[in-house]
Amino acid sequence: MRAIALFAGVLVTPPSMAAEQLIFYTASFPDATSVQLSVVNNNVSLYGDYDFDVAIGLVETDANGAIRYEDGGRHRAQVRCNYPAYVSVGARKISHRDASEPLRT
Repeated sequence: MRAIALFAGVLVTPPSMAAEQLIFYTASFPDATSVQLSVVNNNVSLYGDYDFDVAIGLVETDANGAIRYEDGGRHRAQVRCNYPAYVSVGARKISHRDASEPLRT
């Protein structure tokens, strides 16, 4: 439950903070490549089952910190805060029960 609350809480930031591209996840790899996920936009959801619609940006950097790839918010997610709470990314719904498991495609 804590993982979904943390994920949803970080995704749902005030609009003023969204301009800062709040980083909520960083993955580091053995070759010193880093991938950061950040919230780049959020709004009250247009869909009745969700509370918020967010856009997630992705930045990949190399060992020297140079940006290799940046997509700037192409990934959309919907957040539901009420029971049963979950985050929906594409066709996948991530609930508090499986938030700690890696996403599988």
